[in-house]
Amino acid sequence: MNQNQYEKKNVSGDRFIRYVLLTNGLSTGILGIIIILFPHFVASLTGLDRSSYLVGTGIFLLIFIAFVFGTVKMKFIRPLYVLIFSVVDFLWVIGSIFLIAENGTWFTMTFLGIWIVVLVALVVGAFAICEFYYWWVNRSLKKG
Repeated sequence: MNQNQYEKKNVSGDRFIRYVLLTNGLSTGILGIIIILFPHFVASLTGLDRSSYLVGTGIFLLIFIAFVFGTVKMKFIRPLYVLIFSVVDFLWVIGSIFLIAENGTWFTMTFLGIWIVVLVALVVGAFAICEFYYWWVNRSLKKG
């Protein structure tokens, strides 16, 4: 039995993490496209009135999903890659907390905008926890 067969046999949660990453990628992609195509609408809805920042965020999200979808296509999803996604997702949550905490300093967010940021942060946080769990359970696996 070669190393790849051994690892494939012992990987835990492969199907689950693929669904998590696909869901993360799809939802992130939809958000990124909405932000890029309708920055002024998003700005007026949320109070995040710097459209160029929003477009930059949308572009970052599309780049992120390219890596996520590329990882999902791999036969063996390396736990380290999933850990990186988890860290990025946790950083998004932390950034969301700072964005809300700084309300009025850089932006004056609307009530709806605050709730949108909270909702997105909760969803992204759930992805981050699932990704971290996959990494934790499979952290000892190496690609052969």
